[in-house]
Amino acid sequence: MNPPAASLSILPTKGNFACIRCSERKVGCDRRNPCGACVRHNVLCVIRPPKPPRRKRGPSKEKLVLERLTRYEELLQERGIDPNQVTGSSESENHPGVNNLAECETVWRLPMQATIFKPRLVHRQSRTELVDNNLWSRVAEEIHDDEATLGDDSENGGSDGEASDADFSFVLGGKSPITAPSHPPAEIIRQLWQIFIENINPLMKVVHIPSLQIAMDKAIGNIENIPRGFEALMFAIYHIAIISLTDDECKDLMGETKTILLRRYLASTKAALSRAKFMSTASIVVLQALVIHLISIRDIYEPRALWNLTGVAIRIAEGMGMRIDGKLLGLSPFETEIRRRLWWQLKLHDSRAAELCGQAKFQDFGLNNTSPKIPANVNDADLYPSMLQPPEESTRPTEMIWCMFRTELAGFASAQIARMPKLDKAMFANHEYAALDDMKIKEVVIHELIDNLETKYLRFCDPSQPLQLMVLFGARCVANIIRFMTYHPRKWANQDEVPESEQQLVWDIVLRLLEQYNQMQSSPQLRRFAWNVPYFIQWHAIIHVLDSLRAKPLHIDAGKAWGLVNTLYETNLEMCLSTKKPMFVAIGNLCLKAFGAREAALAKENKNLSNPPQYIVRLREQRGEAKARREAAIARNKQRVSVDSEKRSTSMDADNTLLDSNQTPGNLQVEAQTQQNPAASQPANVQSSTRTGDDAFWLNDAVSGNVCACGSAEAMNLDSNDILAQDYWFDTPSGEVMDWEKWDTWLGNNDPVRPTFGS
Repeated sequence: MNPPAASLSILPTKGNFACIRCSERKVGCDRRNPCGACVRHNVLCVIRPPKPPRRKRGPSKEKLVLERLTRYEELLQERGIDPNQVTGSSESENHPGVNNLAECETVWRLPMQATIFKPRLVHRQSRTELVDNNLWSRVAEEIHDDEATLGDDSENGGSDGEASDADFSFVLGGKSPITAPSHPPAEIIRQLWQIFIENINPLMKVVHIPSLQIAMDKAIGNIENIPRGFEALMFAIYHIAIISLTDDECKDLMGETKTILLRRYLASTKAALSRAKFMSTASIVVLQALVIHLISIRDIYEPRALWNLTGVAIRIAEGMGMRIDGKLLGLSPFETEIRRRLWWQLKLHDSRAAELCGQAKFQDFGLNNTSPKIPANVNDADLYPSMLQPPEESTRPTEMIWCMFRTELAGFASAQIARMPKLDKAMFANHEYAALDDMKIKEVVIHELIDNLETKYLRFCDPSQPLQLMVLFGARCVANIIRFMTYHPRKWANQDEVPESEQQLVWDIVLRLLEQYNQMQSSPQLRRFAWNVPYFIQWHAIIHVLDSLRAKPLHIDAGKAWGLVNTLYETNLEMCLSTKKPMFVAIGNLCLKAFGAREAALAKENKNLSNPPQYIVRLREQRGEAKARREAAIARNKQRVSVDSEKRSTSMDADNTLLDSNQTPGNLQVEAQTQQNPAASQPANVQSSTRTGDDAFWLNDAVSGNVCACGSAEAMNLDSNDILAQDYWFDTPSGEVMDWEKWDTWLGNNDPVRPTFGS
């Protein structure tokens, strides 16, 4: 009697095929079902399924084209048209001896090969990838077929006890995650999710709330078994929701300070993204998590690092095919719309990040017939995954109004930059100020934009709705920013020669801008969106206000202007007092100069000034501490140079000793002064070097190199402590205007700042 295992079979008997086990052992199979060998060994006998017969190849493409061409010629002849006389048939006239097939190959070869490169999406088990070249288009089907056999190398693979070599945690600045980060309690998760819906989502719109709500409920109910990509999205939502809260709100909600919570959930978000293998992902959920993370770190990361990370996200999106509209790729209306939202949010974020690190913005917003279309003006409730037709767009304000408003501005800005004349002179970050020299044309363009915004959005906005009120404020700010760029003081050669009317016009514009920024951050109705305002402050306007207050301390509007500056600093105290970004340190120096000029002017008129604001006190303390650190470092350097000189003098020959004897204390003092002000030791037409310590170590001619203790080659490497300790860059002779090219360099600084002098 046959064993039970051997009596089973997967396929019906077919005598022409050997079983799999006999084929692998390379032994003869009696081709029975089950076979004798499997019965003897008491194993399951599985017969290899036959491969389907190959389809007979149809006629070649060349033959089909030739047949169609012949048919078209016959139709033309029936209507009395000679194909040989048709314009463009020079091929036949010039080469009468070539047969029709060769001629057809000459005409059609390129178009037929071009069809091989048609972009397509390959849907795998856990991802969707764009295939857009000849090599991958030929193996796309093989990849899809092999995935089921070999298994999917998804981001959910691996155990929590192992650190992946491909997690790329160093890209985000974190450590390789060994275990999953810890979620807050379920009730806290629900509250943070609701905060995200109210405070964050209206300004981003990169997720679909109704479908994500269902997924969040499932995740909360089974928190131990969440896919790693969705886990990354959850932690990104926790982190950015906490950013929108005040310190008191954080204590009431979670019992800890905002600083502690931000540090914890920033690290958790990085760990979750690394566990999800974000660098190799093709998952929309992981990309959504990364985009939210980039927006949450934009105020704390160095601008160049943020811009580079944004470039990583754009590359991931391009690999998923987001640079091509989803409709052209055959995607569903729902997925097409989500991809459009993600792509435009990324591009808008990239343009601002580029501007803040000194790069040209709005340079790659050019649209063609394959680019993703602007997101639809619809509510999330109008979208659902199973929809078969695109939603009908609303002509009234929807949840998308803020994103639609920003997209409209991006299109306007890119169109104006495209119309700019090509300038011979290299420009810095704010090259858009040079667009359209004709003031009349500029005014026409401004009115066109305002009319367009009014027609599409503003006339429908209800100020009682917070998001629509935000759009109204944003539109006013944009109008003033464009007017400021139109009359930007960078084109003033000498302030005394500028008409008083033009100076007053620019002054009124920047004061209105400051008022609008303060209102957007202080209005109780807009408090939920206040977290978004600081990143978009027009710092050129702030610089102009402070420089004008420095030049004219007793300006008729000085009291009003200082009130606005005080509110701006007090509202954004942590950011404005930050020493991590040279831009804020440089603006702080200018603010102190302006305040000092006001104190001196009032003292001359025997007027008492009330106690300085707290931020002025703190700015002065920072610079005092930095000067003390710098003096201590210079003293240590002088002592080290003196010791090195004595050692060399005892070991070198007479000639070298003579050279060393020139290192007198006076020369050492000159050296110390040179370290303090390197620009003073160079000719006027030679720009000071801006090499960092690494480049100086490689490129400096001197063997020892004058590299300071912080690792910087010179103070002009934009190190914050050097800026705090010195302010000679901001000296502007009376009657002269601000050197805006120098400020462009500060605002576009892209050197990371490192702590120096033991700080």
